[in-house]
Amino acid sequence: MSIQRRIIPVSSGKGGVGKTTVALNYALSLARHGRTLLVDLDTGTSSVRNCIDTPVERDLYHFFKRGYALSDCVTTLSQKLDPYGQLRNFGFIAGPRHLIEDITNFNGERREQLINAINELPANYVVLDLKSGLDANVVEFLPFTNSGILVFTPHLPAATLAASDIVKAILFRKLRTIFAPASPIYGGLRGIDHRFVNSLIDRVEDVYDDSVQNLDGFVVDLQHALGDHPVVKLVADAVDSFVVHYVLNMFNGVRQSYETAVKPFVQNLVGNVSGHLTILNLGWVIAHQDINEANMRRTPVLLTAPAPRPAAAGEPKGHALGELSRLAAQYLGTKPPPPRRPPPPLDAAAPRPPLAHDPTRYLDAQLEILKRMYDDMKGAGYRQNFTYITYRSLHVMSSRGTRDFGDTRIFKQADILAMLARKAAGPLR
Repeated sequence: MSIQRRIIPVSSGKGGVGKTTVALNYALSLARHGRTLLVDLDTGTSSVRNCIDTPVERDLYHFFKRGYALSDCVTTLSQKLDPYGQLRNFGFIAGPRHLIEDITNFNGERREQLINAINELPANYVVLDLKSGLDANVVEFLPFTNSGILVFTPHLPAATLAASDIVKAILFRKLRTIFAPASPIYGGLRGIDHRFVNSLIDRVEDVYDDSVQNLDGFVVDLQHALGDHPVVKLVADAVDSFVVHYVLNMFNGVRQSYETAVKPFVQNLVGNVSGHLTILNLGWVIAHQDINEANMRRTPVLLTAPAPRPAAAGEPKGHALGELSRLAAQYLGTKPPPPRRPPPPLDAAAPRPPLAHDPTRYLDAQLEILKRMYDDMKGAGYRQNFTYITYRSLHVMSSRGTRDFGDTRIFKQADILAMLARKAAGPLR
């Protein structure tokens, strides 16, 4: 399948979910399909370096402090880990060995320098292992139109809510860029200035102000203020076209994973962000002692020799690569979102009824897809899990818009404003 170059961030919002383990083994799996580079942006812990027992000659220190090109800071696997050279397509860029304040907490100038360098890396796939949290050194590396890959686990409820907060952060960043004071969009707003629109954004972002509960309420308020205006459609499209992708790590069965991870994740998205998003389950990685032991040995689990085992009773025949590819292409469709309400009359004096935040449509679909995926993959081990996630990613990349999954580059605010100017406030896609 022909796929454009793609930058794919992997984030979690909170530590303790195995994000780096997922990002590293996912990148190794992607490397079987094209040149893949893993960039460690969790710069305070050097987490990728600590997971790969390979000598690192140059890292982000040499990029920031010694003037090396980022492409010259790529480390390839040692012969010890890749004795037959099967993963020559894989490389990683490590964080510094120890905490260095102005690299760990780099400022806006260095962030822009790094973004520009990542955009020039020679690879088919660039996987970003982002640090936990939601500061600028996370949010500024995320796409404007999708979540990248969110990792959470049934074992840590707080991380599930943090993952949904990443979606909220991306969408608010996108809206604040569209409606920034310098945005060209105000040329067609008929007297509406940035203070009015941003006051609405402030209200919906403020969790202590329930006058505008989520972004769907923001769209309704804009409709009241502007009527049937192209800007209202722009905002609605920015929300409605957003795609959320997630991976469940330490998967422990359909029911518990659904109740403790998927369900609260979806409920938080619908209630606090929007009921018009596309939410896509890319798969899961089972909890397994092999993964923990491999991490302790600083050997990615996909680089360890698989232990022979007898086939489990009732295990499906097709966990070969061709069958995994076929299975991974299924269940990628989503139900269309409910239609937006028509703009209410501008002179309506009666108070508007509160918006309904019913996640049932999402929850029913997510549970049904989870069950079907589990039936297809019953008996699969963690190796097949990573292959399955990889194939699902490849199918999304080849069958949907470029900006539905990662992006071809990391876009900065100035890039989006330039795009708005070019499109004269047309749909931001």
